[in-house]
Amino acid sequence: MLIAETFDVNVPAQRLFDLLLDPNVLGACIPGCEQVKKISENEYESIIKTKVGIIATKFRVKSIITDIIPPTMIRTKGEGRELRGLGHFKQKTEIVLRELSEAKTEVSYRSDVSIVGRLATFGERVMRAKAKELGKEFAEAIKKNWNKKQ
Repeated sequence: MLIAETFDVNVPAQRLFDLLLDPNVLGACIPGCEQVKKISENEYESIIKTKVGIIATKFRVKSIITDIIPPTMIRTKGEGRELRGLGHFKQKTEIVLRELSEAKTEVSYRSDVSIVGRLATFGERVMRAKAKELGKEFAEAIKKNWNKKQ
């Protein structure tokens, strides 16, 4: 399943790039993120809670930054396991920042996600709708958290 979103943030590209690499800032922007822990220079582990349809889920997610071009691009790959064994997922994400002006940056992200297990039985339509909802929440959280950092 491909998930993509583009939005603007009133912040210079370099500052936003730095914020996206801060696990505390990024964790606060990920909907349902309860914890982010830096394992190594490019590896993170997090706990993310969400609800898909009528099922509340909690995932342990391991993410690795695979490629980075400051201040314009971050690529990650990750894997998450639902803590009660309802399924797991793999993802590859690319975040691209494009400076629109000295104080405004366009953020584009694209995630390729594959879900396996009981959660996959919800079907692509339900999962895509949930992913789109979470994408909008992420974009709003980035904008809100940036305003706090000014």
